[in-house]
Amino acid sequence: MKKITLTCVDAGGGHACGLAIGLKKHGQVTTVWQNRNKHGLDYLVPDAKYGYRKIPYEGDDLIIVSCITFDQLEMFYGRKLKHLIKGYDKVHIIVTDGRYARNPDYYNEKFEGFDVITTACKKHFREPLPVKTYYQPFDLSMFDQTKPDKIRIAHSPFVPAKFREKGTQKIVEACRGYDLGILTKMPWKRCMELKATAHIFIDQVDHYDRDKFKFKDFSYVWPALGKSGIEAMHLGCLTITYGKGYDTDIPAPPIVWIDDADQLKGVIDSYMNNKEEISVIAKKQQAWALKYASYDFQAKNVLT
Repeated sequence: MKKITLTCVDAGGGHACGLAIGLKKHGQVTTVWQNRNKHGLDYLVPDAKYGYRKIPYEGDDLIIVSCITFDQLEMFYGRKLKHLIKGYDKVHIIVTDGRYARNPDYYNEKFEGFDVITTACKKHFREPLPVKTYYQPFDLSMFDQTKPDKIRIAHSPFVPAKFREKGTQKIVEACRGYDLGILTKMPWKRCMELKATAHIFIDQVDHYDRDKFKFKDFSYVWPALGKSGIEAMHLGCLTITYGKGYDTDIPAPPIVWIDDADQLKGVIDSYMNNKEEISVIAKKQQAWALKYASYDFQAKNVLT
């Protein structure tokens, strides 16, 4: 049986808790979080250990989720990190955070010799080096997905500090006159309960700052599908976000992509009297999520 170690800053980073669940079908898994999750996700992996010092010094696969985690491991272990890494047959780095896009050359050099998997929106910063695509995995089947009669829209920026990054104010303006819920600063389970009642979900419309991210090609259109959008697809919401989908080793998600915030109002207006179309698109998106953003698929994807 494979000995697998998964580590992350906390259970919520890249929704690493979901990956931990999926990996249990593929070996003996040791899950190590540095901190407890502020939004109550620790219950999903009740046997997790806390503190990087709990990471075993040997095994088959070491999975490090996020650049933040890698940076903290370097600070915590210092020169001993190389010794820790040598104890594993294969090291996988899953890139889910924005700091990679701010300094890709630095991290690509650091990750030499590792199996690198990035979320679709970070793949651009890894190419032409070898890279696989990662969609954060979920199982949200325990949430009631019954929708009310009146069409409801939702948007879930993590905290108010994320409003500018997600384009929250522009979303509010585009949805003026409609039933829009801004889900922020709440426990994860409560956010899922409320999101599940929405017919339409808007992930983001104003995601990045080109002055901070080191784009190789400024004509590249960022596929701004985040963790919130993947959750929404699982919950049967028609999901809208900024950008463009790209087929990689995984087919592009069938998102309703928009070019900018100005286009959003027209898109929203077109759906408000068409529940049937909302349902058809939402089911197609949900089928994609259940296949490609599932525990088992992503566990296999990472270990392959």
